[in-house]
Amino acid sequence: MNPKRITVYDIAERIGCSHATVSMALRNHPEISEKRREQVRKVAEEMGYAPDPHLAALAAYRRINTPTEIRSSIAWINHWKQPEQLRKHREFDLYWQGAAQAAKRLGYNLEEIRWSPDYSAKRFEQILITRGIRGVLIPPHTTLPDWGDFDWSKFSVVRFGLSVSSPDSHLVTADQLRAVLMAVKKMAEYGYQRIGFVVPADSDRKLGGGFVGGFSSAGKSFNLPVIPPLLTEEQVYSERPEKARQLLSQWLKKNKPDALLTTLPEIPAMLRQLKYRIPEDIAVAGTAVDVPVDAGIDQHSEAIGRIAVETLVAQINLNERGEPPDPYRVLVESRWRDGKSLPPRKQK
Repeated sequence: MNPKRITVYDIAERIGCSHATVSMALRNHPEISEKRREQVRKVAEEMGYAPDPHLAALAAYRRINTPTEIRSSIAWINHWKQPEQLRKHREFDLYWQGAAQAAKRLGYNLEEIRWSPDYSAKRFEQILITRGIRGVLIPPHTTLPDWGDFDWSKFSVVRFGLSVSSPDSHLVTADQLRAVLMAVKKMAEYGYQRIGFVVPADSDRKLGGGFVGGFSSAGKSFNLPVIPPLLTEEQVYSERPEKARQLLSQWLKKNKPDALLTTLPEIPAMLRQLKYRIPEDIAVAGTAVDVPVDAGIDQHSEAIGRIAVETLVAQINLNERGEPPDPYRVLVESRWRDGKSLPPRKQK
């Protein structure tokens, strides 16, 4: 005979409280005191309590099939010096779109909240609390934000990518190393052998080295000729475009690539200024949708936004706040985009 399953009613009877209190305590609800939560957890463990998976599945089914009401907002913190520029990046706007759709499905409203330079950390923190914000998304930033003495322990937090190194929260990003491996393999299958890579060295370091690491691994894996990547610092392209164009020209003449993979939106225009035709003289693929060519890597940005919100809402429901003891990364697979900028080569 199967032993009787311990329920929240049994725990409530042992402690002398309501079953609702037990249920909320087991979900780490902030309305239940820490002392009571600890007591409930201890008694539940002693009694051998385990959630009923059939009831959990039924509850999940009901949530999916019941229209959700907006409960509160999730904050998308914009600490850019020019905040209007953030979502002009197509990739970041797709993060927003995926996050907004997921938030609505889960009963939340995604709200962009701009951190003005005039706000102290404590003032901005109080703004979030006043608005009833419990969960925070941190999108990519071009410069490292100064969070000051902002108290992250009051909020559930998820970061997008590695451009922002703190707080040390869970994060969701593209698997850039595997994306570059996939892209170089596709380019080789299309008949390109001398494949070059143009990426700012400082940008790659800030993002964890996945781009250059993936390119190096791809060359060895697919037995391609060794072409060293062009690793110019990012500010050269924005502040000294003439110098950047000169370095690109020298690199092209020395290495003679037949195809190019790049992270930089400036590269296609620079190639045309140097009288290279795309794709007749050199085929070009981008590592993201912000590179103005139609072939390359699709980092599945909407999915990254959706998964970030799902991760954040799970934390909110478990009342997990601040920097977790064991932060993890969710790496989302990218996809290949065919396009006229990198067509399959005709066999000679």
